[in-house]
Amino acid sequence: MRSYILGMITSIVIFAALGVNKSNLSPTPTKEWVIAPRFLTLQEGITKEEAREWLENEYLFLYREFPGFNAMVGEPISSAGWGTANNNEKEKDFVMIYFFDSKESLDHYFPNGEYSNEIKEGIKKHQPTFDKLFGKYFVEGKYQHEDYLMFASSK
Repeated sequence: MRSYILGMITSIVIFAALGVNKSNLSPTPTKEWVIAPRFLTLQEGITKEEAREWLENEYLFLYREFPGFNAMVGEPISSAGWGTANNNEKEKDFVMIYFFDSKESLDHYFPNGEYSNEIKEGIKKHQPTFDKLFGKYFVEGKYQHEDYLMFASSK
């Protein structure tokens, strides 16, 4: 009986040790994605409320038709002026952040920094809405943009 109990305890200890080691050795999957902030400055005479309503109700939904490509919009609550060489361009009213689920998705929609046929067709299909981006609501000359290849996350 004693050897039976000792055998059970030994089996439990070995099983627990292997179980712990196995979970600690699990590799973290490699994942890369792209974020692309776009800083927007309002045209004179346009209020933040007008622009926000337009962005939420007319503009953002256009990106739903592109798999692997998403857009979110927000407004700054503080700024260090990053994104410019001399940190003096702090004037921005909104930030639109494009998310691509991979570098390949970015390259698919914007090969060599140009619009793909898919993007061109999407713009053409919704031309009046796209025309309002810089034609009515925002100043094209103050449009700041950056792209970042993301490679790690805390969660």
